[in-house]
Amino acid sequence: MNPFVTVAAHEYEYIVQKSRFIGICRRVREDAEAAEILAQIRRKYRDATHVCHAYLSGESARSSDDGEPSGTAGVPIMESIRAAGLQQTLVAVVRYFGGIKLGTGGLGRAYAHTASEVLRAANKTEVAECTVLRVSLEYSVYKKIEKRQVQSLYKSMGLEYNKTVDLTVAVREEAQFIAEMTSLTQGKFSVVSEGICLVERSVKI
Repeated sequence: MNPFVTVAAHEYEYIVQKSRFIGICRRVREDAEAAEILAQIRRKYRDATHVCHAYLSGESARSSDDGEPSGTAGVPIMESIRAAGLQQTLVAVVRYFGGIKLGTGGLGRAYAHTASEVLRAANKTEVAECTVLRVSLEYSVYKKIEKRQVQSLYKSMGLEYNKTVDLTVAVREEAQFIAEMTSLTQGKFSVVSEGICLVERSVKI
């Protein structure tokens, strides 16, 4: 599975021609989760004029104009998610009509701007399928390499001081990691695989 980037929860507000647009982004993993988040947003903003949205999660891609002219809300929101290179992402844009019509072009720009800005400001997380390894080193060996960078290391997950120094690490390329560790330690380490899992790390985009 290729790595993908998703978002942390965030909100952004935009006002144009007295209409108030509230952008809300959340991470979603499946349709049922998206439906529940949307239900929560609609309950919170039950007096809003529209609650438009789009979400993208794997093969599932859905959007809604929620009564706005066709193509003016859901599509621009979805395009913002795709342009940001995100997956497992829901964006809802709540609108309170301010009494001045924006026209279809103005609506599209307002929804696109709100979606793009809430995604831009949100913290990002990269998710990758990794092999989790437990690496054991003698203390003297660890002291020599503890500040060295291992390029193939995806994320450090744990450090324990036992009879040996035991590191739990996540790597995407196990063979490359072992080759780097062998070079750094002259082969003075042991390693045990603890399986495959999805590992997350914060990224800046």
